[in-house]
Amino acid sequence: MERGPGATQPVGGASISRATPASREDEALHTWGLTQLLLQRSREVVSEIPKKALERAELAVVVSRHLNSAYDPDWVLDLRARAYSHLGNARRVVGELLSAEASFRKAESCRSKSQTGNAWIEAEVLDMKGSLRMDQRRFDEARELFDRARNLYRQEGDSHGLAKVYIKQAKLLREMEDLEQAIEWLRRTPQEIDRVQEPELFAAAMHNLLGVLSLAGRFGEALELLPEVRDLHRETARPLDRVRLRWTEGFIAFGLSRFDEAEVAYREVQRDFLNHGVLYSVALVSLDLALLLSEQGRSEELKQLAAELMTVFSAQEVHREATAALVLFQRACEEERINGELIGRLAKLLRRRG
Repeated sequence: MERGPGATQPVGGASISRATPASREDEALHTWGLTQLLLQRSREVVSEIPKKALERAELAVVVSRHLNSAYDPDWVLDLRARAYSHLGNARRVVGELLSAEASFRKAESCRSKSQTGNAWIEAEVLDMKGSLRMDQRRFDEARELFDRARNLYRQEGDSHGLAKVYIKQAKLLREMEDLEQAIEWLRRTPQEIDRVQEPELFAAAMHNLLGVLSLAGRFGEALELLPEVRDLHRETARPLDRVRLRWTEGFIAFGLSRFDEAEVAYREVQRDFLNHGVLYSVALVSLDLALLLSEQGRSEELKQLAAELMTVFSAQEVHREATAALVLFQRACEEERINGELIGRLAKLLRRRG
């Protein structure tokens, strides 16, 4: 759903008819529409191909700077606020948290200078900024931003925005390790998200519930829910959604001591994430696999797994902390002192930096 400057006409009496001559108006229309299209395309791929989302958001920022006086200046500021927000969000997803912070400062600056009072623009900025605060482990700030965004989306009658923030707030509870509260939050999904109007978001919420039940060790309940989530994903899932569901299936199997099933799932997911270039997820599922191998005393395979991970990451630009975590993992495997507690600490560090 597009709101604000991208929708149709500017506010406050300003309109495209201010532009002269006609060629100037056509150029303005093209530039405005191109910016909107780039933002839409960035949003569509940010969870699947984050580097492509980043490229499109960067281009949207550049294009938005070339809007001329055919538009009300306040509308232009709103559009630039959106562009910088999408840029910040894409940078967050690829792990560039410092540059993401800078992008959101620019987004807030543009929004604060605008006189449109467009609540939907503010909600979108707050929504994305809340995700950054969550990744920065600044949980209280993230909660406040999500609350404000949710209220603004409700004010604007945007059910999609409401559902999206609802899922993010459940993720926040999970990141805060308040799993029981996250479960209760997600169990209200049918009342909060219209599965007919928002099938993808409904499926995402139910998948999240499945994951949190698993993390909480409630594997029996997760197993009962699994068929419903599979059915939902058949209708709505993108390729990486299916990979993540397979990962959850492996986690449930491991929790139920079905080790052969878990290993098959983990190795499939590891391969698929690698093919998609989602390296931090490769590392995380590899740690799950490492725990399984460790519990079975398969030390030589653990050493091989650690060496393969280092090979994959050595040619990539990754955070220093993530590299350090993987070096620790490799040393622990070599010295045959890997255990569940160490794997858990490394996984937590990678999630924070990935």
